Amino acid sequence: MVELIEKAASILKKLGVDGYDVFALSGEGTSVEVKEGQVEKIKSSSRKGIAVRVITEGRLGFAYTNDTSEEGIRIAIECARENAQSSEPDEYPLSTPSENSVGFPLEDPEFEQIGVERKIALALELEERARSYDPRVDRVRKASYGDGRTTVYYQNSNDNAFTYTTTSYSLSILLAAREGESSQIGWDYQSKRFFTELNPMEVAATAAGNAVELLGAKPMKTARLPVIFKNSVFAELIEALSAAFLGHNVLRKKSLFADRLGHEVASHAFNLYDDPFQKDGTGSAPYDDEGTATRRKAVIERGVLKNFLVDLYTSRKLELQPTGNGMRAGIGALPTCGITNLVVERGALGFEELVKTPKEVLVITDAMGIHTINPISGEFSIGISGVYYHEGEKVAPVSGMTVAGNVKELLNGITEVGADSKWLGNVCSPSVLVKELTVSGE
Repeated sequence: MVELIEKAASILKKLGVDGYDVFALSGEGTSVEVKEGQVEKIKSSSRKGIAVRVITEGRLGFAYTNDTSEEGIRIAIECARENAQSSEPDEYPLSTPSENSVGFPLEDPEFEQIGVERKIALALELEERARSYDPRVDRVRKASYGDGRTTVYYQNSNDNAFTYTTTSYSLSILLAAREGESSQIGWDYQSKRFFTELNPMEVAATAAGNAVELLGAKPMKTARLPVIFKNSVFAELIEALSAAFLGHNVLRKKSLFADRLGHEVASHAFNLYDDPFQKDGTGSAPYDDEGTATRRKAVIERGVLKNFLVDLYTSRKLELQPTGNGMRAGIGALPTCGITNLVVERGALGFEELVKTPKEVLVITDAMGIHTINPISGEFSIGISGVYYHEGEKVAPVSGMTVAGNVKELLNGITEVGADSKWLGNVCSPSVLVKELTVSGE
């Protein structure tokens, strides 16, 4: 692929294109699903492709192809040049060369040595450990294993060129627990960079424990009380909220934080970072997808909005410094603003201490509809399940309730941040205590 990238750059130079960049991906992966001790599905896939951007007289053209032959690349270049002719003139900056490193290996050297038998065995072990966790675990709906290796190649007309390879592995499970007439769902997900770091025991125990803990749950009376968002739930919430920090949404006034840079938007106890140097984060990388060196930066620090996450184009439009957040959804997509790893900084209190902090508290362990949070107004209404505590002791599991409000109220109401943490892909969060929210039930 390096040779193909260089060939594409050579063609573009000969054509006298004012500016260009060439982005390429090659990758492979395997997924395994098991159920009732049997393999349900095995899928292996591979992909490769090249994307070309050209800038001619201030006009941007884009094209991509999965045909990585010399002829396929020539056709993509011609298509990009033709597309540039019909676009509006604008300023399209390209990245310049820089040295950057994440400080740890991004690729598992054992990737090719892990046979499909080991992958199947790990998925089967996950299912078996979940079944044996508690006799009330009624059935495992799906236990899955997945892996992938991706190599990124980049070169542009500013002589900025690099390549790097990443690997990832994951386990996930969805199960049901039953006791009498009560049935509850439990799930968990784990992603790691190295195969040997996967822990099926931990994933099984979390999923099964969550389901069993909610058996017998029913709605409680509507109340306004302290709420703890369990780490996995708050990670989902931050992922849904991430769109409000992205430069293109700020530019279009589609973010509730659009005019709040430098202002307090959350409690002083709350810190949020975009950090490409997290070993367990699937978004860790030395460069973004348009060649800018990545760096750790505060999004919210001690409650103050410090940075928007911008690509090269948006940074110029907003008159901000580039942050290394130009991301592509795939080979067929233009770069736009995205996250590397969003990380909520951990606090000092363990989960048990966090629960004991208020006299009463509802711990939310599962939520539905988090993706419906409005990134412009901040309004939300989500279905929740969890456990009600009084003076640090479990009282009863609850379900069939909703919590509603505004993200501004939620972030400003954070009083404590836990010391625990949970990764969901490229978002990591501890459990978080909010002073008061309205929860609706009976």
